[in-house]
Amino acid sequence: MLKRDRENIYPRMTPQERSAMELAIAEETAGMAQNIAAIGPAVARLESERRTFAALVAELRAAREAAGISLSEMATRTGIQKSALSRLENSKAPNPTLSTLQRYAAAIDMTLNVSLQPSRN
Repeated sequence: MLKRDRENIYPRMTPQERSAMELAIAEETAGMAQNIAAIGPAVARLESERRTFAALVAELRAAREAAGISLSEMATRTGIQKSALSRLENSKAPNPTLSTLQRYAAAIDMTLNVSLQPSRN
């Protein structure tokens, strides 16, 4: 492995050029920090939604298992492929449709209730 002198890799800069480059880097870094701060609330909201869906799917799976219903039987009852049901139940970030959740609940003799509530903000 060859050692390379830093000055050989980067062109020599005058003090003014170096200052301009450092200022540009600082401005870019500040802009990135602002962008990250701006998306923070959206990321928190998405994570909250992910946890909500994961908890609901875990509850549905527990009810299916408690009823002694296999994935194969669920596939027959719901019309959803066994592999899709398995992905739904095992996903760390499930994103099922309302229709899928309703079909799943109906197949285990349950009803899915959806309601609107004021946000906590």
